[in-house]
Amino acid sequence: MTEETTSQDTVKIVQKDDEHFVQVEHGAVDIPQNQPKRRYGEKTIKGIIVGRGETQQVIRVEDVEKLASLHLTYSAMAEYFGVKENTFRDHFKTIVDHARLGTKQRLIESMIYTATNKLNPTMQIWLSKQWLGMTDQQINNSEDKVLPWLSSQD
Repeated sequence: MTEETTSQDTVKIVQKDDEHFVQVEHGAVDIPQNQPKRRYGEKTIKGIIVGRGETQQVIRVEDVEKLASLHLTYSAMAEYFGVKENTFRDHFKTIVDHARLGTKQRLIESMIYTATNKLNPTMQIWLSKQWLGMTDQQINNSEDKVLPWLSSQD
């Protein structure tokens, strides 16, 4: 019979004749046997401090820009970071707006490239309708009036 203890001395692993038993003291968390060995450490995160008290956390600007460039809603981003929507909006409105404009700019560049360089007729037609005001419907401003005939007397 052998005994091993963890660094916190809250969990004891006891081995008896090819059988493993885990003894957990009161209040300790049971550790599954098949867990990989993990290394724990600390790191410093550079970002904007949001919230107060226990809910205070640091949110990286790069993470907000990435989610905003995908056009996620404020509520979805706030939920992802675990903060209230109004708090998130107050701290990151300019960053979100800038990231969304960048996505729109890249999309427009891609549309123009597809229409002009790849000569995609669908994109050419769509852009001409949207930007140039063209239509595939004939416009009759005369309201079905018959054109006047010119007589030889005129």
